[in-house]
Amino acid sequence: MPEEIVELLESPYTLPEWERFYRAFPTVTAAVEAAGRGETVEVYSSEHELYQLRVILVDGEPVVETLLYVPYGTRDALWSGLLHSDDQDDALKRITGTLPDLLPDDVPLDGVDCVVETAPPGARLPRFAYRYRIPASGLGRWKDQWEEASRFTSLQEAVSWSDTRAAGHADAVEILRRHGIPAVSCDACGHAVTNRHPAWPGLWVDFMGDDFGPVCPEWDDSALQTENELDSLAIGGPHQVDEAALTGA
Repeated sequence: MPEEIVELLESPYTLPEWERFYRAFPTVTAAVEAAGRGETVEVYSSEHELYQLRVILVDGEPVVETLLYVPYGTRDALWSGLLHSDDQDDALKRITGTLPDLLPDDVPLDGVDCVVETAPPGARLPRFAYRYRIPASGLGRWKDQWEEASRFTSLQEAVSWSDTRAAGHADAVEILRRHGIPAVSCDACGHAVTNRHPAWPGLWVDFMGDDFGPVCPEWDDSALQTENELDSLAIGGPHQVDEAALTGA
């Protein structure tokens, strides 16, 4: 077992799913051999279900494939356009075209595909992800694969749950509307909102973040404040939007 994998397994910070994965496949070679036998070689990150790594055969050649699923806010924004589209196929094409535009300009996308996964059993909608593949031929240790994947680090940072750099607020509104996906800005907080959110249809919802949802963080609740702070914790109001603003979006 390579030294870097031993260190990972001994670290208290290694997530359980990665510990199981590396114990089963301590080298890329072991993972490729297992995939060649028809075994499932994959790991999902529990960090917001954002990350999947797997070893698969493509045209008979082994590759290490990584899927970076778009964060919840961007996902909900894209869903809002898909749910209310009469032409689902056209909507999916527009969504995959929208994803790169939501990323910062300094994120290289050479070798990256924007993909739409079929909706899982019981789900209404598909999942959206950025995908990149690294040929496994010549990779013996996972350290070799990590080094090969280092050119995609900025992409991982741009879509990660902890350091989201995807476009937000007014920039997101402009990009989404350019691609025919409904979005407007709240007059009070400036956040990008939609009234076609999958969970709250008809309500104006902040889809680029889940801290407030249909509640505007700038709503004036001063008239309802009390001396007891606990009495005002749940007070909130709707986003302020000109209903005509969504026309044509």
